[in-house]
Parts: sequence; C-alpha cells; structure tokens
Amino acid sequence: MQEAEASAQQAMPRVLIFITALACGLFLALAVHIALTAQGVGLTSALRELFPTSTDQFKSALAWWAIGIAGCLGSWGTILLLRTTFPAAMQPFIRPALGLVFFALLAAAGHEAASVVPGKLGMVTIINLAAMALGAFMAFFATHFAAHR
Repeated sequence: MQEAEASAQQAMPRVLIFITALACGLFLALAVHIALTAQGVGLTSALRELFPTSTDQFKSALAWWAIGIAGCLGSWGTILLLRTTFPAAMQPFIRPALGLVFFALLAAAGHEAASVVPGKLGMVTIINLAAMALGAFMAFFATHFAAHR
C-alpha cells in the first residue's frame, strides 16, 4: 500500500511530461542544426552557389534528415526516460546525470553557434526558423505517438 502511494506521489503529470519532451526534442534538433552548420553541412549548403552540385544538395538533405531525426529521438527518449522507474539505488543519480549530459550538449552547441560566421542575415534567419519549425514538428509527433503507448 505504501509503495503504491509513494509511486503515485513520484509520478509526473502527463502535461509536464509532454512539455518536457517537446522542449528536449526541439533543443536537441537545434543543437544538431548548429553543429552541422558549424561543420559546413548545414541547410544552406545548397544555397551558397548559383548552380549547386549534387554534393551540396546531398549535404542539405542530410541536414534536414538529421534535424528531424534528432527532434524525434529527443522527444521520444525523454518520454521513455521520464516514464521509466529506476531502481531505488540509482534513482537520485540517473536523471540528474542525464540532465547534465544534455545541458553539456546544449552548451557545446551554443559555443559552436558563437563561432559560426553568418552569411546574409535574412537568409540565415529564415533557415534557422525553418530548422526550428522542423525540430518542433518532429518533436510534437514523437511526443504524440510515444505518449499514447
């Protein structure tokens, strides 16, 4: 009886799980976008020249897929992590440790973003908004489908 009450007290509300999963998926997608842009494989690789080559188009398509998959996996993984009950000995350590790893990943992406030399400001803004929309879209669908299981 006491175990059922303790588990009910530790369970997170569904809305909080959804919001956390959406935010983590979106942030992971943006971190992937920033890292790929810093490596030269970003979404604008096909827009750099008047006549892009197939390699530039492949790099741009790879970036679209990587951002979408990162948003999807970030949300899905967050839901799995929040719904999983860990052994009592690992409970105080596993979630904060994974949170610190996620925070370090986002900090590294922020460091990469500061070192990227932007091109045309309007085009960079549109591409960044498109990457954010793609990450949010995929994070939403991953959250929607994973939450109903």
